[in-house]
Amino acid sequence: MERKDRTMNKSMYGEFEVSNELLHNIPALRNRLKEKGYLFFRELLDKEALLNIRRDMLSLAAKHDLIKEGTSLLDGIFSGRETELKKNFETSRLYREILDLESFNAFGRNPILSLLYSGLLQAETLEHRRRIGRITFPGSFAQTTPSHQDLFYIKGTQETYTNWIPTSACPSELGGLAVLEGSNHLNVLQHVRMSGTGGNGIPDDVLEQSGLRWLTTDFQLGDLLLFHSMTVHKALHNVTEDRLRVSLEYRIQRKDDEIDPSSMALHMQGSFAPDAKTAAG
Repeated sequence: MERKDRTMNKSMYGEFEVSNELLHNIPALRNRLKEKGYLFFRELLDKEALLNIRRDMLSLAAKHDLIKEGTSLLDGIFSGRETELKKNFETSRLYREILDLESFNAFGRNPILSLLYSGLLQAETLEHRRRIGRITFPGSFAQTTPSHQDLFYIKGTQETYTNWIPTSACPSELGGLAVLEGSNHLNVLQHVRMSGTGGNGIPDDVLEQSGLRWLTTDFQLGDLLLFHSMTVHKALHNVTEDRLRVSLEYRIQRKDDEIDPSSMALHMQGSFAPDAKTAAG
């Protein structure tokens, strides 16, 4: 039932409003972001750069025997290997290797993102060091990230924005992201222990009381979804038979606003497997 509700029943979800037509009207973009808690752009980002990051991440995955032999690397076809990485990806050596990738780290300073945020925030910006490059396994439903507000984890200023970026086409069955429209206007909501990446989330019945609607889309390469730290969002299950979902997250705020020290440290620093490297990337 969980699998059906969160991924296959598209009637539960509205479609993101595309904001490309407002790229030359920053005040209008700013107003839409304030109203809805998110902005979504089609094919805005450098596709070649994203494919390079995807190639680098999947090359590392191949070294861990996670790519099916005889398939194209960029297709991201899972080998089917039984591995603890399904349960403990974010504390694994593979994840640490991904966080050290030059291509992955450099994209957070992408000129398009920098220019967009300098307009949206009307200030000099700061990109968090705690970047996330995630590989989501098919059928790993217990690890699907539950509904939450990023502020619960990143703390600091509420005026922090997450950029969620797929490295390939990402239809809903591959496990994209969904946003609760306008939830940035809710209070800081109580998070409770839940299964899934992060380990904490907001119960469905609390969110149902808000009367707000969930939005998602079938993502394309180059798409950008950004949202406020108070905006409730969740991952969808990867219900494909054998495809790995590869996605990126970068966070940006005003340089002079409050920031929690953990946001300037490596993601999951201190939580890696014993054989993982520990030098900063």
